[in-house]
Amino acid sequence: MRLRVLGAAWAALALIVLGTAWAAELPERPLTLEDCLVLAREYSPSLAIAQQRVYVSGAGVQRAVSQYFPTATLLANYGRNGGASFVRASAGTVSVAVSGTRHESEVLLSQTLWALGRRESLLSARHSLRASHADAQTAEQSVALTVAQLYYQALAAEALVKVSEATLAASRDHEKLVRARVSVGEGAPVDIAPAEADAANAEFSLLQSENSSALAKARLKNGIGLRATYDLHLAAPSPPSRSEAVPALAEAVRAALQKRPEMVSARNSIDAARQQLHAAQIQRNGTLALTSQYDRGIAGPQKGASWSAVVSLSGFLFDAGAREADVVIARADLATLQAQEQQTVNQVGMEVETARLSLDTARKSMETAEKAVTSAQAQLSAAEGKYQRGVGIFVEVLDAQRTLAQARTNQVQAQYDYQTALVALQRAVGQLALPPGQAQP
Repeated sequence: MRLRVLGAAWAALALIVLGTAWAAELPERPLTLEDCLVLAREYSPSLAIAQQRVYVSGAGVQRAVSQYFPTATLLANYGRNGGASFVRASAGTVSVAVSGTRHESEVLLSQTLWALGRRESLLSARHSLRASHADAQTAEQSVALTVAQLYYQALAAEALVKVSEATLAASRDHEKLVRARVSVGEGAPVDIAPAEADAANAEFSLLQSENSSALAKARLKNGIGLRATYDLHLAAPSPPSRSEAVPALAEAVRAALQKRPEMVSARNSIDAARQQLHAAQIQRNGTLALTSQYDRGIAGPQKGASWSAVVSLSGFLFDAGAREADVVIARADLATLQAQEQQTVNQVGMEVETARLSLDTARKSMETAEKAVTSAQAQLSAAEGKYQRGVGIFVEVLDAQRTLAQARTNQVQAQYDYQTALVALQRAVGQLALPPGQAQP
């Protein structure tokens, strides 16, 4: 396990050091949502941080497990000594010069056969490792939700650029129409200024839409973890489906409490804290351990073999309340985690309910927006027809054009709000995850 932990740590370090080199392998084609999610698994710094915490917890389990296995130690000393040694004889004290080389070595094998609190420490470490794995899954789901939201925001921004382009084209056509009618004496010259202003405003709106689209792509790249210089293009999405069944609230909450990794982490953190409290309680008054030792001298004056088996018992007659404080701290930690678990339960329930309501609202908004676009198109066609026949005024055309532009904007926003609400519901019930594998170039 130690080798696996070290190997994973080196792999994470390589991800950081070689990130620039790997960036050259980024796909050059337009990216789908799945592509973005796959890239997020490879490049997101938050996932690398979460994985390091898993490695730390795994090392904690390894440390706890090592207490059940013997240890072997090689002890070796080499040196020189010199000086005088005083020997007392019947006639007095005689000084004898002593000097030479000292060399001794031994192998020491020791094994703790049983120790109070050892089992609790191992169980606590294992629960902590499970909690770390669940926290890593939580990080993955959070990254997946963030990337999906940013992806749909970027697509919506691109679609709004097209709306602005269509609006600008229509405004310029209206300006040409007004000038043509004025030139033949069928239109009022006073209509030229509003037509020019409308075209200028449409051009300004297009510039704003293009800027918003570029910013949305920049936020998406940052959410994935890609470099800022990557030329990001998005694939044309398929039309949103409205056939997804929305589960009942009670069913959705029940599924979320079972599948959400936050709940798994909370339960394992509580179990780990409970074992820590148990260990603190049983060690409050003292410690008890059974150990064995085998010592084999290889060279030097200690050459030979010896062994021992020892039962050690220690009792704390006075420690100024330190052990009792450990129990109080462990009990408070457990109570805190239990309260946090309840907070998580409440938060999960609220997220599920909010996601369901948002999805239902977005679905209805799409239907309303489609009707509004159809109505606005008919209104604009009627206003243009009246103006061309000389029975309408140009202000009606401008008003109808603005109404249609707003209706199309609302339609785009409603479509991608629905997609965003759908992935938010998947995240709320614990079904959203990052796909495995690498994105193809």
